[in-house]
Amino acid sequence: MTKARNLMLALLICLAFVWPAPTVFADLAPGTVIDKTNADQAEGLIPDPVLNWIKKGDGTMTVGELPYDPTAYMPPAGKKYNEANKGRYDVDENGLMVDVKTGKLPKFIDGLPFPEIDLKDPHAASKIMYNKHYYSYLVGNVDVPFQVSWVGRKTGYEREIDSDYRTYVLAGYPPAKEEPNPEGVELHSLIIILAPFDVKGTNILLWRYLDKRLDSTFAYIPAIRRVRRMSPANRSDAFLGTDFCVDDAWGYGGKINAFTWKVIKKVDQLVPFYPGKPLKLVKNDAGEWETANTGQKFTYGFQKKGFQGAPWWPVEGLVLVKRPTYILECKAKDKYYNYGPQQLWIDAGCYTPTYKVISDRSGAYWKVEWQALGGDSNEDGSVLLVGLANMMAFDDRSQHACVLALFDPKNTTRYFANLDKNDFSLGGFQKLCK
Repeated sequence: MTKARNLMLALLICLAFVWPAPTVFADLAPGTVIDKTNADQAEGLIPDPVLNWIKKGDGTMTVGELPYDPTAYMPPAGKKYNEANKGRYDVDENGLMVDVKTGKLPKFIDGLPFPEIDLKDPHAASKIMYNKHYYSYLVGNVDVPFQVSWVGRKTGYEREIDSDYRTYVLAGYPPAKEEPNPEGVELHSLIIILAPFDVKGTNILLWRYLDKRLDSTFAYIPAIRRVRRMSPANRSDAFLGTDFCVDDAWGYGGKINAFTWKVIKKVDQLVPFYPGKPLKLVKNDAGEWETANTGQKFTYGFQKKGFQGAPWWPVEGLVLVKRPTYILECKAKDKYYNYGPQQLWIDAGCYTPTYKVISDRSGAYWKVEWQALGGDSNEDGSVLLVGLANMMAFDDRSQHACVLALFDPKNTTRYFANLDKNDFSLGGFQKLCK
């Protein structure tokens, strides 16, 4: 009996060596549809709240592949300066970038400041986030039209606003080095509301500084016909009654040193991408690169007749792609900030957020924001970049969502745009608002 038992044990040990161990992704090959019947297979690969929605039957998600490598999609300036920037910059105890040689704030940084990330570095998370900001600066000034739709679980589609987002960068993008910058500005931005009539003319102006100064933010409200300066805490208030706040812009739009950061882990995760080929970039008469949208768009539950899931669920135009991902945690230093701990998932190849799980100030889970990414490429592949294809914020307490459309036939995004710097001054902003 003992001999038979030993023989069986030896056989099991041999099988353990020759039989391939299953991996999490083995059961989630491209084409796999994750629904409430198999959602447990995606445990740990997408944020828990998103997984819970699938388990409830709010929608399904399909695992896919891309015909391009997003990690290779680096704007030209990023590729040019990556080697030269290795080890050149650091982050100090205040969360600010410094030149390693001088210990002082760099006058100008070309490209990504931290092309190599060491996860053992205590400032690794801050460096990842600086790369996130500077990746967006590599495409120069931009003009991004977008729409935001309000959608409730019980109410369905409610309303939509039409908007425009413009940035004027003074860091990261090499031509900006020639710009006079006596105020030490890193970035100017404008959010302009174009429609409907009851909110048209509501605008927000941002000046972000290179040093420790907090952002200067100004808002114009048509009802009072005045430009008001916002406090930094206002950046966590709901924007125009949406489920987004100002700092939610593009996954994370806040100032890095206004938060504390830490790396939770770096792992392969399933993150949302627009499927298929990159969006085509064409050069217009002004010499700008703009998107030539030939039909790319997202379809949500409220737009699909007979859909039985959540009305805000993206039913077409999104796949989950296996990507190396940094998972970070941040906390605002401002005690009046509305958000508590936030968990950000950042694509490790293109430093762009894909998910953000938001808690309230007590640390209790509140809501999720996700961003589907998408590639952009010109015909000869000399200009490659990854941008946001859509955004969604869902408040699990109010059971309400807002979806933001970027990839849509009616939207043309302009990169390396010829914008007027004067439009981002306080005088220019007041003129715009009249």
